[in-house]
Amino acid sequence: MDTDKKNNFRPPVVSILGHVDHGKTTLLDAIRKTNVAAGEHGGITQHIGAYQIEANDQLITFVDTPGHAAFEKMRSRGAEVADIVILVVAAGDGVKPQTIEAIKHIQNAKKPVIVAITKVDLPDVNIDKVKKELQTAGITVEEYGGEAPVVQVAAPKGKGIAELLEVIGLVWQLNPQQSESNAPLEAIVVESKMDKNRGPVVTVIVKKGTLSIGQKIIVNGETISVKALIDDHGNNVKLAEPGMPVEILGFKKTLDVGSIVSDTITKVYESVLPASYADIIAKAQQSKDKFKVIIKADVLGSLEAVLANLPENILVLSSSVGEINESDIAFAKTAGVPIIAFGFKANPKIVSQAGRDGVLVRNYNVIYELLDDLTDVALGFQAAKEEAKVKGRAKVVATFDIEGKKIAGCMVTFGRLKIGDEVYLKDKNEKVAKIVSIKRFKKDVETIANGQDCGILFAPILDFKEGDILESLG
Repeated sequence: MDTDKKNNFRPPVVSILGHVDHGKTTLLDAIRKTNVAAGEHGGITQHIGAYQIEANDQLITFVDTPGHAAFEKMRSRGAEVADIVILVVAAGDGVKPQTIEAIKHIQNAKKPVIVAITKVDLPDVNIDKVKKELQTAGITVEEYGGEAPVVQVAAPKGKGIAELLEVIGLVWQLNPQQSESNAPLEAIVVESKMDKNRGPVVTVIVKKGTLSIGQKIIVNGETISVKALIDDHGNNVKLAEPGMPVEILGFKKTLDVGSIVSDTITKVYESVLPASYADIIAKAQQSKDKFKVIIKADVLGSLEAVLANLPENILVLSSSVGEINESDIAFAKTAGVPIIAFGFKANPKIVSQAGRDGVLVRNYNVIYELLDDLTDVALGFQAAKEEAKVKGRAKVVATFDIEGKKIAGCMVTFGRLKIGDEVYLKDKNEKVAKIVSIKRFKKDVETIANGQDCGILFAPILDFKEGDILESLG
């Protein structure tokens, strides 16, 4: 391969996929000689980051994707945007659920894959076991007759990094892509966020054409001008050529992750929102069986991940990217719902205002903590709803057989029971029966209240025993 031809190839775009805590970000740290991992909340990457390095006289663009289960959409896009995928598998853990999911994305995207077996410096590792598990999951390494090269890595010690970069270069030489800097612009959105100082910030990787300051881009029929381009080192640049990741300033709103930036914006999907807060609240009132929240996130990819993994009986009245503002507080106050802030800490002044208005604001930086809390809230909300339906509850403390009829000696522990109530045995698949008779101190009574004991006759007869709980839904 001659130099002129080689220089006409654009840098490869490489995604790093794998299970949570298998060393993806630490591997990227070692490659970049930076310390991104130390700044990650909860030890996991929660945004897509794109970074470019130079190795062996070749530029390489890396896309780091989150490993937690909630970020499947982001990982899928990481595979789609890439030319080469590095599948990270920890030597001690082997193939895990997100490893299998990542393999699915790689296969769907039909991308060449390099296996990086990480943490090989730890005790009790079994490399052969990992390779066999990969084969079972659909990735056959070269040693077993497949096409996937394997590199063993101990990232904190720098072991295997040079070899990995060399293998990336070799794989790229087998199927390089022309630079096409003069072609029509095609850049893929890998992250999108609302910055309180800079406004909408859209991170893209240029695949074709050239992106430059002042360039006109049509967004939903509206023309915007690129105000600034910032590279992965935070430097302002005048243009971005194929393979280069940059932040774009100048958009009037954030874009969907996965959008294609060209003469127009092609969205992966459309987000449809009601026309007004009044419409949203009207719809919410029709969903009384769901717990309502407002969700704000620092970047769009994280927002999507949260929304995609919420419990079924959580209803999101509003979701958006950016800091909590006065409008959010006003809406939350009107709707009577909490605000969930993910990926940033709400402004203290806004939190104070929320407190004065009786609006609860909860901050989260780790997605599984947010999801766990909302799951607990959903379960508690469901239990409270079920409790609200119960009109009376009694415990069976004795059983009697009078003239061939089975009588339940009961102590009422909640509410009241009356003749005609439909009751069932809690936690048992028993049919519902009606109360046809209640006796207290051998006298017939119509109603029995909390704290009182009695004898109850049902029709049809329930198969109860001492210790069972009876509940009436009125």
